Amino acid sequence: MPRADFTVGSGQGASRSPVGRSESSTNGTRDMIARQEMSRPGLRLVIIVGCGRTGAAIAAAMSETDATVYILDIDATAFDLLPVGLVDQGHIVPILGDGTLERDLRRASTQDADVFIAVSGKDTANALSAQIAHHILRVPKVICRLGDPVMKEMYEGLELAIVSPTGLVTELIIDATDG
Repeated sequence: MPRADFTVGSGQGASRSPVGRSESSTNGTRDMIARQEMSRPGLRLVIIVGCGRTGAAIAAAMSETDATVYILDIDATAFDLLPVGLVDQGHIVPILGDGTLERDLRRASTQDADVFIAVSGKDTANALSAQIAHHILRVPKVICRLGDPVMKEMYEGLELAIVSPTGLVTELIIDATDG
């Protein structure tokens, strides 16, 4: 399988790095996406916002299910958490961008995604990016991580799948004390 090209710019002076914000990299991203989709027929496109431990783990797991994963983060060093082999094979594509900005979500082809997952470290950013993905870009399956149980209740009526680590951990601990 051809190695994904994460080069920003062109020529001998270009460096291997996540796809950046320049206009030339926007076209490069689309070309790269088209190449990957042709090389992996029947795949699902998954967009993840947030490349912390959770986002990186989800990206690795989703890439093993015949999905191609594009993962956005505003911090290029966050991509160091991604498995190098999966990035080199093009199964995970790191994209430097802000998941709360519609233009960056569009640059990552979110409008073509089958699944959108917001797992940055900020509840408000996750809620905003999930709403853009669902209501504006019309992604059919949107999953949003919200740590605050009050926010979780508020957003559950907006046709988003809300996951609350606080609630999950609480349930697991309560279950563990019963056994």
